[in-house]
Amino acid sequence: MKRVSLSGAEKSIEAIWDWYENQKKALFDFREKIFSAIINSSNSVDSKFVYFTADELNNYFQNSEKELEHLVCFDLISATEGILRSDFHKRVYNKDKSDIGKIFREIEKNKNNKISLEADIIDNWKEIVTERKNDFSNFLRVLNYRNWLAHGRYWTPKLGQAYTPLDVYKIAEKISEVVSSMN
Repeated sequence: MKRVSLSGAEKSIEAIWDWYENQKKALFDFREKIFSAIINSSNSVDSKFVYFTADELNNYFQNSEKELEHLVCFDLISATEGILRSDFHKRVYNKDKSDIGKIFREIEKNKNNKISLEADIIDNWKEIVTERKNDFSNFLRVLNYRNWLAHGRYWTPKLGQAYTPLDVYKIAEKISEVVSSMN
């Protein structure tokens, strides 16, 4: 078995959320600065915005906020995958004796680092922690959103629902709680 070299560079769900709130505020403050400069006919208007109409400015900042939301959702989902994958490898390397640890060691032995996030990690968590099965099912659904973002958004996704950063944060937080409570 070839060991995966764990980087320890995973981002926490909380750090991502904190960054998002700061960026959202900074975007709002920037929007207000631009609108104020235009209303006051200030020479300090960023040249990019000089000829924008009010509708164009609103569209620009609405699109910017939407992009920020997509980026944060992508980051939260990726961080959650990192939590699940690093937990998998730590349980294998540490010869974890819990039920999930035994299952993961068997998977590692049979698959030799070709581990499926969905089938090998998430589905087994759903089997072991049945009372939190719904949390893992929600994460599986949000992975479709991640795939759409990661692969260029070129198709119309069938997500079942529109995900906000808060929706994704809550899902990520629940998964993180389950994994950390089982250590």
